[in-house]
Amino acid sequence: MKKSILIFLLVGMYVASIAQQSELFVPKEIKQAYKKGTRSVDGKPGVNYWQNTVDYKIKASVDPSTRLISGSESVTYVNNSPDNLNALVIRLYNDVFKKGNARGMAVNPKDIGDGVELSNLKVNGNSVDLSNNQMVNRSGTNMVIRLPQPLASGEKISFSVDWKQYVPLTVRRTGARDSTSFFVAYWYPQVSVYDDVFGWDNINYTFETEFYNNLANFDVQITAPDNFIIWGSGELQNASDVMPTQIYKKYEQAKKSSDVVHVVDGNDIKTLKLKSNTWHFKSTEVSDYSFGMSNHYQWDATSLQVDGRPVLISSAFPTEEAENYTKLTAVQQKAMKHFSEDAPGIPYPYPAFTTFIGLFGGGMESPMMANNDGPGEGVAIHEMYHTYFPMYVRVNERRWAWMDEGWADFMTSLVSMKYFSEPGTTGSIFSNFKMGVDGFSGGIGDLPVITSSQYTAENYGYQSYTLPAFTYALLYDYLGEELFLKCYQEYIRRWAKKSPTPYDYFNTFENVSGKDLSWLWKSWYFELGYADIAIKSFEKGTLTVEKKGIKPVPVVVSVEFKNGEKKEFSEKATVFNDGKKMVSIKIPDYKNVTSIAVNNDLPDGNIRDNYFPSLEQIYKNVQVPEVVLGSFKGNEYPVNVQLYMEEGVLMMKIPEAGMEAILKPKGENHYESLDGSLDFQVFKENGATTMELQLKMYGITLTGSKQ
Repeated sequence: MKKSILIFLLVGMYVASIAQQSELFVPKEIKQAYKKGTRSVDGKPGVNYWQNTVDYKIKASVDPSTRLISGSESVTYVNNSPDNLNALVIRLYNDVFKKGNARGMAVNPKDIGDGVELSNLKVNGNSVDLSNNQMVNRSGTNMVIRLPQPLASGEKISFSVDWKQYVPLTVRRTGARDSTSFFVAYWYPQVSVYDDVFGWDNINYTFETEFYNNLANFDVQITAPDNFIIWGSGELQNASDVMPTQIYKKYEQAKKSSDVVHVVDGNDIKTLKLKSNTWHFKSTEVSDYSFGMSNHYQWDATSLQVDGRPVLISSAFPTEEAENYTKLTAVQQKAMKHFSEDAPGIPYPYPAFTTFIGLFGGGMESPMMANNDGPGEGVAIHEMYHTYFPMYVRVNERRWAWMDEGWADFMTSLVSMKYFSEPGTTGSIFSNFKMGVDGFSGGIGDLPVITSSQYTAENYGYQSYTLPAFTYALLYDYLGEELFLKCYQEYIRRWAKKSPTPYDYFNTFENVSGKDLSWLWKSWYFELGYADIAIKSFEKGTLTVEKKGIKPVPVVVSVEFKNGEKKEFSEKATVFNDGKKMVSIKIPDYKNVTSIAVNNDLPDGNIRDNYFPSLEQIYKNVQVPEVVLGSFKGNEYPVNVQLYMEEGVLMMKIPEAGMEAILKPKGENHYESLDGSLDFQVFKENGATTMELQLKMYGITLTGSKQ
């Protein structure tokens, strides 16, 4: 009888939840997961949730003179699924360089070849003929090994393989920074994910979508020449056997010190000779393994007490650029402290973190590591935050990149604004995302967030980073910080070391907050369209604001008075629920109002009708000189900054970044965006016309010359 009641209650909960979600499209794969009990309609992992796990033992050597990696691995794969598996799917990421394979970007022609060279494949100790297409099939970057007998539910299988491949000269997430400095990722034969929603993940790697990996344990030994330092994803097991005595002492000091220790400095590099040239690392319950290596990189390190345990924080950077990296380790330490204690307020879950300087633009995450392009504060914070997503919470970034990149963008913005910026120097929580959303909003590439991440290169950044980050900002604004963090922390705890879908995110936030958030999910995640708010009228102290667009946003009214005083009035995005199109806001002392701006730093489909007096009136007596107009080629980044007049208003556009903004006069040949987050100046000297563009929200200054 009790069993019947339980079944009745569970079915009732399922039906009630589906009714709640009736406004949202729920794919058949998600519905099946609910029915099977692997996912719960309240956002928790289901009673039947499972995931397969992997143990890797890897031995590899790297020859810097040829960039050749020679490796062997022994792998144990545990089938915790209810299914019997007839095959294993193995990822060979480096086959992206194989002749004839699809690639989403241009590569160095020297990298194109035969891909990963495999030999000595054994399954459960039995040799497998790699040339037998009935047993082994390679396609794209995947290899399918057909099993003689199915791997039964609850059973494990072991296989071993030797392989060779090269550290690519093409630097994209992984690759050679210079002739003796490499960041090595996507580098070992890796078991693909078999999960409860899609089965085997067969999506090929083409340089575009990134991670979706198994929960795994790694035991890794890497051999290189004895003047090369290696930093890896995990805890070093043989430091005293590898490091010279003086360096080892500094390493041990750094593990206990809250101050930065120069573990390997410029003098150490000159005469470095290791005791052993094999570095041994272990990492437990992580999703991947990467390492960096160099014979001319310095090493700074410190530690942080996180939840009663020490975490080693390191920076590895070129010795010739050492002066640029004096603050990088401390920035990481501060970021980790605030991630752990404030936002999201979940203790950093691993024993170490290292930033390796290996890229020429941006950054790339890896478990316990980042591969970055320089000492930039924002990049350092962003890449460290990826520890939480997609490493600790193992989201399927191949299908839903927005579930980790969007969170990293939003949390970088939040933590930077609250803990790294001087008071009064930043805008609202929306400021960092306004121009990026405006640049794509309403265009053909503006797809619903829920869309699977196989986008084009043109809109991948918008769909995966800027747009979802803005929706998280909407959620933060609506719930308030305390309730938002309560929901977010519970989401992380529920899905730590597991793999949530978007619906697990939706349902968890509704379940924990106790609020119906379908107004946000439906409009911003599932529907086409854009946000557009306009001033309808301002009469006798009543400001009437109209919702013209489909997507709801808060109404934030900034008012300036004759005496210089400024006041702000706001309404939550839900003010337009139930089909409401108008909202009225009382403005005090209205006879002394000099200007009104509505949603100055929120995305808007037509920002021109958000001001009183109108932009046309503001620009009426402004003459924009010819020297300001035209296209400027950026020096620091491969972008073009375009300035042009449109309907009497000065516009700025950066097509490569999907950014656009209206500029208002600030001084002679000096302009700023309406929200004050962008500052633009033009200089004419010695016959040349140059510009300086400050993107205050990113802490970036871009210079360039007129074309």
